[in-house]
Amino acid sequence: MDTGATISERFRLLASLLAEARDLLDARPRDGTPPLPIATRGWDSFLGALDDDVLERLESQGLAGGWPAHTPPSLLTLIERAREATRTPAPPRPASSLDARPLGLRESARKRAQVDAFTHALVPLAAKATRVVDVGAGHGHLTRAVAVRLSLPVLGLERDQALADRARSLDVDGATTFTVTDVLREGLPFLAGDLVIGLHACGELGDAMVTAAERASASIGLVACCAHRRRDLVRLALTRDPELGAALDVSRPTLGLANLIARDVGVEASRGENLAARERRLALRRLLEAGGPPLRPGAEIDGLNRRVAQRDLPSLVARAYAHRGLPTPTPGAIDEAARWAREHQARIRRMALPRSMLSRALELFVTLDRAKFLEDRGYQVSVFELFPDAISARNLVLMGRPV
Repeated sequence: MDTGATISERFRLLASLLAEARDLLDARPRDGTPPLPIATRGWDSFLGALDDDVLERLESQGLAGGWPAHTPPSLLTLIERAREATRTPAPPRPASSLDARPLGLRESARKRAQVDAFTHALVPLAAKATRVVDVGAGHGHLTRAVAVRLSLPVLGLERDQALADRARSLDVDGATTFTVTDVLREGLPFLAGDLVIGLHACGELGDAMVTAAERASASIGLVACCAHRRRDLVRLALTRDPELGAALDVSRPTLGLANLIARDVGVEASRGENLAARERRLALRRLLEAGGPPLRPGAEIDGLNRRVAQRDLPSLVARAYAHRGLPTPTPGAIDEAARWAREHQARIRRMALPRSMLSRALELFVTLDRAKFLEDRGYQVSVFELFPDAISARNLVLMGRPV
C-alpha cells in the first residue's frame, strides 16, 4: 500500500482484511488442538511441524519474518495482505524551534522521548487552539510540557486523586490546572477551540475522547493503548459500513490481540519472560477447569493484575485461588498442571501464529475507525507512527481538527 493512501482507502483495506479473517481473530487456541479456522484452511499440519528455530523467528519478527518456502499459499497471501494494510506513514518533520529541554521530575528516558515527540506533533493543531485538555494526565509530565512549549493554558483531567495531587506538586510554574474526575462516568467537558490530547489513553476512553471532541468541534491528538480495556463486551465500530456490518464490531477478548508485541525485548518484560508467564497462566487455567466449567480466555486471572503471572507458578496459583476463596491445590497437582502446560503451550504457540500476524492490523483498524469517523464529519485527519516501537510499541497517533 502506498503510504500516501487516504484515510478512507486505508480503513477500507484493513476493514476488508479483518472481516475476511474474522474467524481467525476470534478463534484463540486453547490447548494446542487446531482451531476450526486453522483446520478448515488446511494450515494445521504445516504449523504443527514448524521447528523451534522457525517458530522463534516468526514470533519475534512478526510480519517482517521470513516464512518457509513450503508455507501454504493461502497463509502467505494473508501475511502479505496484512503487511500491505499496516504500512503506515512516518511522522512529519518536527518543529525544531520548540524548546525540547526535559520537563518534570523523575521522567524516564522513554517517557521523555514520547512527550517530546508528541508535543512536536501537536504544533499544527495548537495554532488555532485556545486551550489544551490532557485526558488521563497522570503525573502531568505531558501536561506541563505542552503548557510550556505550546504557550497555551492546559487543563489536566485525572481520575486518581493521589496522581493529581502529585501533578500539582510538580507544577512549579503554575502553568497548568488539574481536575480530579472520572470522565467515563462524568463526561468530557470539551469546548470549541479546545485541543484534546491523550498519550496512551486506554480502551474505551479513546472512543469517548473522539466522539466528545467531534460533538464540541474540538481538535484532537490521541495515542491510544490497550483497546480491550472497556466495560462493554464488544467494541462497536464508530464507522458503520453497510457491506461489512457487524463484522467490524470486535469482542473484548479479541481486542486483547492488539497488545501483542512481536519482538524479543518488550516494554515491561522480555518475550521469553512473557512466554513463561503465558505457560504459567495455562497451567493455572488447567487447574481451575479441573474443578469447574471451561473458562473464557484470560479469565484465569480475573480480578488480578496481569503482572502477577510474572511470578512463579505456586505464587500465581495461591493468589488466584485466594481471590476466588478456594483452597490452594496440592504441590503435586500444581506440578502436574505445569507439565501439561509445558507440553501444550508448544502447540498453542504454533496454532496462534496466523492470528498473531493480525495483531498490528487490529490495532491500526481501531485507530483508523476513529479517524474515519472524524473525517466523515468534516475533520482533517492524519494517522502515522509517532515514534519507534523501541520507545513504545503503542505508537500510532491520530491527529484531527475541524475544517
